[in-house]
Amino acid sequence: MSVAGAPVADPTSLASATGRALPRRVLALIADTVVISLLDAILNGTFGITRVTSGVATTVGSGGYSSFTTQTTVDWPWLALLWVTYYAVLEGFFSATLGKRLAGLRVTDLEGRRITWQAAIVRNVARLLDVLPFTYLLGGILTLATKRHQRLGDLLAGTIVVPLATVTYPPLPPVVRRRRVIGLAAVTATLLVVCGAFAYFGRPPLVIEGAKNTSEGIFTDGVSSYTLGSPRWGTGTVTYPITYEMARTTQTCRGFVTLNWNWGSAGWVFSSGETECSPRIYP
Repeated sequence: MSVAGAPVADPTSLASATGRALPRRVLALIADTVVISLLDAILNGTFGITRVTSGVATTVGSGGYSSFTTQTTVDWPWLALLWVTYYAVLEGFFSATLGKRLAGLRVTDLEGRRITWQAAIVRNVARLLDVLPFTYLLGGILTLATKRHQRLGDLLAGTIVVPLATVTYPPLPPVVRRRRVIGLAAVTATLLVVCGAFAYFGRPPLVIEGAKNTSEGIFTDGVSSYTLGSPRWGTGTVTYPITYEMARTTQTCRGFVTLNWNWGSAGWVFSSGETECSPRIYP
């Protein structure tokens, strides 16, 4: 939020300060990318489904084989939401992400004042355009070409990035800062607990879906569709009744599949499965 009566920096000095901030912005981007990659790994490892990304996962016949690569991810809109939220929340609360704080940078408005929540949101939603066509190419070109070294999000939100020493607005009161830090830490801890609980109790069907996508386990002969029954939980195991239809022969199969919790990788893995299929219909 803007601070009433805060000193307003000289526009000329601010413009030169944005130029001095450029090398630090690269370092901040690298640090923030590391943090976001860690958050992406948690999100993908908890809610992601394994999908074939290249090649073909086909039925394995006699003497045949399949060649393909896979990736376990959630849909891209959720990753984009995580990405934008990380930047918007930290810049809205503290005018800096973890990377910018390490690099000694702050985001301000064009007069050197603290940015508003609206500006923080607009600035970071526009990152979805700044990265086009890839790897921040548009954002990088605009940052180098514009007078105040603003990427598209800065131009839309009326913000700039400057070294901390240039900032003229007063720091947050200690009570407000402490309250925001505690609140953000509490929300983060709660979300991690939710992810941990879902990884154990909610992830098994996603693991089974990934096995179906890659023709693994009981799905090695190719399955067109399947349904799961109610799970039976044990200590570190879960068993699902399953009914599925073979892709090539349209046979209907029924049985069960069991997953074991692997403490080494903190994830579910296939243990065993037994099925019985209806008589095969030509071909």
